[in-house]
Amino acid sequence: MGKKLQVFLLLQLAIMTILASVVFEDCGSVYELYAVNIAGCGSRLPCYITLGEDVLVRLEFHADFLSRKLDQDVVIKINHINLKTPVTPELCEIVDCPVSTKYVTSFTSIMTVPTNMALNQRGYLRWRIYNENEVLVLCYSVLVQTQSPIQKFLFQK
Repeated sequence: MGKKLQVFLLLQLAIMTILASVVFEDCGSVYELYAVNIAGCGSRLPCYITLGEDVLVRLEFHADFLSRKLDQDVVIKINHINLKTPVTPELCEIVDCPVSTKYVTSFTSIMTVPTNMALNQRGYLRWRIYNENEVLVLCYSVLVQTQSPIQKFLFQK
């Protein structure tokens, strides 16, 4: 991971620690999911996501058992269309694997919002994390609404 990305992640992490968790729906987590922080979203729904933007997402959870590998599967579903959403870095690049059962684990990923989605539409961000045995260890869903970069700029004024 590059130095600039590390500094950026640390800065965003510091900002996000003072923000409240978004309202999320657990969709079958085996681990206990405590908080989901999405940069730019507070506790009000929907969470506005901007097309083409890189968004920091931070999770806090407790693992009931060890996992040696974690893989993320992130989809945004708008108008009955599921769009796979790129996420970096992979979890075991930033979280020491195996995941410990002794304390709460936190990690931050960067999600890139696809540009080929309809604007001003509501849908769901669904984030699934599987371990090396393909067990669904974390799963959550958040109500989102799409916006353009211009809309984001105008709404911030």
